[in-house]
Amino acid sequence: MKPNWIRNLVALAFVAAGVSGCMETNHGRYGVENAPLSFSSEGERLYFTGISSSGEQIRPVGGHHHMQMHGGSCATCHGADKEGGKIMWPRFWEVAPALTHGALEKEHNDGHDHASYDEASLKNAIVNGVGPDGEPLDDTMPRWRMSEESLNALVHYLLGEHSH
Repeated sequence: MKPNWIRNLVALAFVAAGVSGCMETNHGRYGVENAPLSFSSEGERLYFTGISSSGEQIRPVGGHHHMQMHGGSCATCHGADKEGGKIMWPRFWEVAPALTHGALEKEHNDGHDHASYDEASLKNAIVNGVGPDGEPLDDTMPRWRMSEESLNALVHYLLGEHSH
């Protein structure tokens, strides 16, 4: 017969898995299921799929449970519309910030206040997890590894610039 602490641990694992599943489905609109059928730029492709048109897969280092379980792309946490709001399970009190042009260009009051991002500071945030003010980003944000070409395309997409 199993000790009580083992039965309790197993029961807790099942409850946590069930709660996690419910939490994820409550925010289904934020996932890659709403990805466009075709992409207008290489940056948009990377944002939704995490894979370049040449087949390079961007690699996350660290990051959050949802992204690790459901695939590695920006849209996994920040949403198809870049509006953020995905709950960072198991830290249900944290949500992914918006990555819209307006959210990146100025300070705002959605709980993710920051200085404006430019090309260099956004690259630093994606690769090194450092915000435009020099402060570390939350550890739920993965640090991404990709080629310079892919990084440029992704940053231009996020900043609303057209890249080829």
